Amino acid sequence: MNLGQIDLNLLIVLKQLLEEKHVSNTALALGMSQPTVSRSLQKLRVVFNDELLVKSTYGYELTPKAESIKQDLNSVLTGLEKLVHGDAFTPAESDSTVRVFGLVPQIAHLMPAVMKHIRQQAPNIVVDIDSIPKRPFEPLLNGDVHFVLATQEPTASEQNLYRMLVTSRDYRLLMRKDHPLANKEITVDDMLNAHFGQISIQGDKRLSIESRFVELGLLSKERKLSVPLQLSNFNVAPDIAETTDIIFHLPTPFATKASLHRDLVCKRVPEPLRHPERDVHLYWHKRFHNDPMCRWIRDVFKEVYPQQPAR
Repeated sequence: MNLGQIDLNLLIVLKQLLEEKHVSNTALALGMSQPTVSRSLQKLRVVFNDELLVKSTYGYELTPKAESIKQDLNSVLTGLEKLVHGDAFTPAESDSTVRVFGLVPQIAHLMPAVMKHIRQQAPNIVVDIDSIPKRPFEPLLNGDVHFVLATQEPTASEQNLYRMLVTSRDYRLLMRKDHPLANKEITVDDMLNAHFGQISIQGDKRLSIESRFVELGLLSKERKLSVPLQLSNFNVAPDIAETTDIIFHLPTPFATKASLHRDLVCKRVPEPLRHPERDVHLYWHKRFHNDPMCRWIRDVFKEVYPQQPAR
């Protein structure tokens, strides 16, 4: 490849194309016309000697080479921006975009207070929040986001990640107000005979609370929990709980908020079945560790959720 062929503007278009996998959406995001983006894609295909985006049943998919380019492109553009602008970052003047991934319970509970601070101190910054369920650390490793809010722990293969403790959370049972268990102290036997909804983010078919039943020796091949519903995200859980006998085991802040102004109640999990509190961490990749904007965003989290040690 001849580096003289590469136009920086083309790389900016390429970055957006690889994220959107859609010509029209890329044009809209960049304020360009669709024909201009299409022409840019054709030039990029020549430069990289690869199709980059190929049509599939559901739109466009990235080629293997495009997947490889995507992992490095954010770092390249971030490095160029730092080369031009140096390490200076003035929140009140910045129009940068910060990208955050987290599932709905973490985003709904933690981001409003952070957004309030950002809007006060940096009104021109754009916060791009992704809450579509996926493996939590893939967006960081791929360079798609600057931060991830997660309760999960990265695996040994997910390297170069930093984290900061933000908060801890426990769980509640969400059910309709006239559910047979709504007006009593729930027992372990009640739970064994209840019907649950499983929210399966990564294809896990086990109920989130099932491990506690197993540890207590309450389940066997003959005795299993009733899980007649499986969802791939949290959003519809309150609506289903409100209209059926299905119970959801959910993070307390999400369950409590979901029950407001609805025919729903939050109930405590029986003591023997309670999970220990789970920590929610803010994660970021090594590539952004010294980025001035990302340092400022981390300071915002520390200010909004104070006295949490970085680890």
